[in-house]
Amino acid sequence: MTRPCAASSLSSTPFSLRRYQSDIQSHSHDHAQLVIPLDGTLEIEVQGQGRRLAPGFACIIAPGLRHDYAADPALSFLVQESHWLPEALGERPFITLDEPQRHYLAFLHQMVRQGRHVAGMEQVWLSLLAESEGMGPALAPRMTRVQRHIEAHLAEPLGNGRLAAIACLGQSQFKHAFRQQFGLSASRYIRGRRMALARTLLTQTALPIGEVASRCGYQDQGAFAERFLAETGLTPTRWRRQNGPLP
Repeated sequence: MTRPCAASSLSSTPFSLRRYQSDIQSHSHDHAQLVIPLDGTLEIEVQGQGRRLAPGFACIIAPGLRHDYAADPALSFLVQESHWLPEALGERPFITLDEPQRHYLAFLHQMVRQGRHVAGMEQVWLSLLAESEGMGPALAPRMTRVQRHIEAHLAEPLGNGRLAAIACLGQSQFKHAFRQQFGLSASRYIRGRRMALARTLLTQTALPIGEVASRCGYQDQGAFAERFLAETGLTPTRWRRQNGPLP
């Protein structure tokens, strides 16, 4: 694991596992940073707000903000660095993770430990965090309608034409607005949400692989398995065997 540094440029990988020193360290950087405890607490202060950050919480550090921190060197933390931050995440430095976010965090932790990366997973993670209850409206009302529709209809075709109509926008306007709000295209966001649902169904249910594929919008089980392998590095069957509940 690497130690944090005050470098101003982002690494090629947006996620890393880090350990901190017990002596108080201070710095700032020109990119946003999220610090998420995995197995212990972190003493951290951001812009005059101090917190003993425990697992189940996340610290959002906006670009340019000085932060002071210290932790037991034996503890590990998931750190994300990004040049894009949803507006809602810049409103407060500390948030509580809800159940879906904790579940996605477990997936991120596993991926980072194995040195694997799925394109777009950092944007999906930031968008999930921006949905936190009590953080205020993270999205324009039009995009909120679209997002709710996506979540409720992952098993169905979700083309830009249909989503643009829900947003009452032309397709070009919709594509621009969606990317502006979420940091990635609608198709990539939908793919990320479908794969997240697939991992949940494979882990928490005994549904046949074909049924999991159907609920995630894939009528062709082979196409689903190919996409799942590309996203996670594992076939659906192997993912279930490694992560599913014990029989």
